[in-house]
Amino acid sequence: MTIDTKHVQAIVMLPGPQRYEYFVKRVVESGVVWSLFRQGWALAKKEDGALVFPLWPEREFAAICADYEWSGYAPQSFALEELIDELLPQLEQDGIATGVFYTPGARDVMPTAGLLLRDLRDEQRRASSPSNDQDGPA
Repeated sequence: MTIDTKHVQAIVMLPGPQRYEYFVKRVVESGVVWSLFRQGWALAKKEDGALVFPLWPEREFAAICADYEWSGYAPQSFALEELIDELLPQLEQDGIATGVFYTPGARDVMPTAGLLLRDLRDEQRRASSPSNDQDGPA
């Protein structure tokens, strides 16, 4: 799914906590997560030198950062289940934080992998609960 430029601009301008909320809801809805890849996954560093694995909810947002901060990297998707079952537990074990929904110049949302994992699982439960059934009773 391609999203329009106005939508991209509006979402990119949201404060960090709102981008984080958008990320969690969108990736649970789509089942897809995006990062950047070029002979290996892109990584960032916190001011203290700790490693951060950046993630985005849609290709267009990852591409923006590929054009600015990670020149030569390309957006690469993977399944939400892979993030939940494999990557986040490994990042947590390795002490690597997640960089959720970076934008050019804004790296303010860096939850631990464990916190992101919990929030994604909570959203999955919320999204699949009977009270969220749009069709109602049969």
